[in-house]
Amino acid sequence: MFFGNIFISGCAFCQFWTTCLLWELPLPLALGLFVFLATFLLYNFDRLLPYKLAQQAAFSNRRAWAEQHKAVIISLMVLAGVGALYLFFKVILFRYNILLLAHLGVLAVLYSLPVLPIRGQLWPLRHIPLLKIFLIAYVWTCVTVWLPLLAYNQPIFSAEAWLFFLRRFLFILPITIIFDIRDVERDRATGTITLPGTIGINKAKFIAWSSLGLFSLLVGLTPPETHRAALWLSAVITGYVVWQTDATKNEYFFSVIADGMMVLQFLLIWLL
Repeated sequence: MFFGNIFISGCAFCQFWTTCLLWELPLPLALGLFVFLATFLLYNFDRLLPYKLAQQAAFSNRRAWAEQHKAVIISLMVLAGVGALYLFFKVILFRYNILLLAHLGVLAVLYSLPVLPIRGQLWPLRHIPLLKIFLIAYVWTCVTVWLPLLAYNQPIFSAEAWLFFLRRFLFILPITIIFDIRDVERDRATGTITLPGTIGINKAKFIAWSSLGLFSLLVGLTPPETHRAALWLSAVITGYVVWQTDATKNEYFFSVIADGMMVLQFLLIWLL
């Protein structure tokens, strides 16, 4: 469930649903299911790329699990791909902003595939210095904020929508920094320039806390007033997880606890 990227796909669905709750919109289930399936497909696509499996510096229980269950993962990816395509052509194609979906799809693929000619080599977007965490946070924010708003013809370029977009980005960014801290040794070995590898883990944590502080400030300054306590509590707990983060933590700390902050925020909003 965790190593197979089912849980992270559920995190995407929960953040998608969180937007609906905060905007008091019904859950567009077909679109939410599309988000779940597309997340599952793209995360496993990234994991099974040959050049990533061959990186010995990145080898871990997660990688070993992926190697041992490659046939199962590929079978599930095929099913997810078929389901995502069905939902795209039957439900989404003529109802939502295709340009938005297209640019997100391109970014998601270029993030993993080494096709960009840079310095005489082919690079994926993830290897461009310091870009990785901001790109991940941007794509996640677009998917979980703009798609549910577009489902109900909400003006995504209004001031309210942009502030909400910024809030979500500021919440997701610290979680991406947690994973950069996890990967700091691997990224050094592969020559990837990242935030913790450049300025150090403690300063990277400070940026994560600053992001959560700005998120909390925007929660207090922007409507709606409902669910503010839940959002603030999610920021405090995420800040504590950032504090506890180091590269020696086991896989479940990152795959369950760190990613789980997105599910926790959803549950707090749903329950409080």
